[in-house]
Amino acid sequence: MPPPPAPPDLLTATNISKRFGITQALADVSVGFRAGEVHALMGENGAGKSTLGKVISGLHRQDHGVVTITGHTLRPGSIDDAFAHGVRIVHQELAQCPNLSVAENLCLHDLPRTRLGLIDDRAARERAARLLARLEPGIDVAAPLGRLSPGHRQIVQIAAALDGREGANKARVIVFDEPTSSLSIAEVDRLLRIIRALAETDGITCIYVSHRMAEIFAVCDRVTVLRDGRFVATSDIRSASGGPTIDESGLVEQMIGRKVAPAVRRAAPPADAAASQPLLEVRNLASPGKLRSVTLSIRAGEVLGVGGLVGAGRSELLDAIFGLDPAARGTVIACGRELCAPGAGARRGGHSGPRAAIATGMGYVPEDRKLQGLFFQLGVGENIVEPFMPRLARLLGVRNIPAELRLIDERIRSFQVKTAHRAALPGSLSGGNQQKLLIARWMGPSTRILMLDEPTRGIDVGTKAEVYRLVREAADRGVAVLLVSSEMPELLALSDRIIVLSEGRLTGELREHADMTQEKILRLATAA
Repeated sequence: MPPPPAPPDLLTATNISKRFGITQALADVSVGFRAGEVHALMGENGAGKSTLGKVISGLHRQDHGVVTITGHTLRPGSIDDAFAHGVRIVHQELAQCPNLSVAENLCLHDLPRTRLGLIDDRAARERAARLLARLEPGIDVAAPLGRLSPGHRQIVQIAAALDGREGANKARVIVFDEPTSSLSIAEVDRLLRIIRALAETDGITCIYVSHRMAEIFAVCDRVTVLRDGRFVATSDIRSASGGPTIDESGLVEQMIGRKVAPAVRRAAPPADAAASQPLLEVRNLASPGKLRSVTLSIRAGEVLGVGGLVGAGRSELLDAIFGLDPAARGTVIACGRELCAPGAGARRGGHSGPRAAIATGMGYVPEDRKLQGLFFQLGVGENIVEPFMPRLARLLGVRNIPAELRLIDERIRSFQVKTAHRAALPGSLSGGNQQKLLIARWMGPSTRILMLDEPTRGIDVGTKAEVYRLVREAADRGVAVLLVSSEMPELLALSDRIIVLSEGRLTGELREHADMTQEKILRLATAA
């Protein structure tokens, strides 16, 4: 008996092409999206996933092709037309006004007014509370958005996409561009359930862009793969008719054109590494409202993982070690040099600062590449060499341009950063290539202590495997690695030891591989 015919598409993108300068982001891509389905867009960094989502939602104007929804052709590059016909987008990077309240952020596009034309704050708060009720009802809608955690700010952005669900402008298509990148495990699970409910109960078409395989197979019905801006295939993940579906290995092969070996746990460091002096020592490091007397040490050739939930103090710990938290107090010794000690240092008992940390051979890849990591007004090349210009300089501090260019070209080539040229601004790169640029800056021969905060956030599966290899190679060269990751398989695969934080304090340490399990990490992460 033949399978039942597929339902018609609600939204279609036909022969979409888009070029940015000399970069062809999309080339003649055609995809159809059905009503009430969760449809994944996948591919390597720079494959065109986010660009296609932005064309569909009117943020980008395509060079060729059309986007239609229920027979209406959307005006190219028109956010207003897309919104009026029910198309929304939830961005990977937070696009909000942190100085305004949660309610004001949720009502920015249509602020309620009183009869006198003034903003109706009460109505705005009521609408915001109604939108957040399905996501996180505990969020204070009157609070300034900037005071919320990154996870809660992402939830507010998702709630904004649901506004107008009733009436002429109700949401019919929502593009989710890496929506879980800042969320905790519990928040991710809740969001995935909400997305399924939006599709199954409300009939909303959810276009889901993510690099996290587990999420794709947990929530999506179909998946479309792009490679180098071109359509590769659309496949079923879950089939109502019982037809053939694609598995993870098949999906990876479609994405990168080759098979990738699964991540395996790193072999134990050599015995002499355990007997060596620590390259990084941290004792009783504390910061008001962030950290409570954290102590740790890392030896050469060792990878120390840091587990915990969002808000546990993991990023705050790395900031304090690197010298970005002026309120931090305690002891930090890097490569034998005292950067922070009680009653000493450049800041009356505080840290000597990031410049001193870099001088010891410390490198830091922060979680937020946009606010902390990259210089968006400088070119790709200058972003790579900026911390090392004094080391490369000639006498009297004159820049050594040939040496800089050799380093830039070597890093771009080694890390496969897709950029038009060295002078291109980071904003012209995809999110994944921005992350690779940041990693390329610090994974060099001069780095002896490497701190990585969510290093594979926004990176495709092929590049993720490459980052794993580079982290292991760095440790094998004798680099001490401090790794923060919300992805449990990643943390378990790369770490020799794992410490776990909860509410700013260290709740436990797992030393033996047999003890390093997801269950034990979660138990320590939720300890009171």
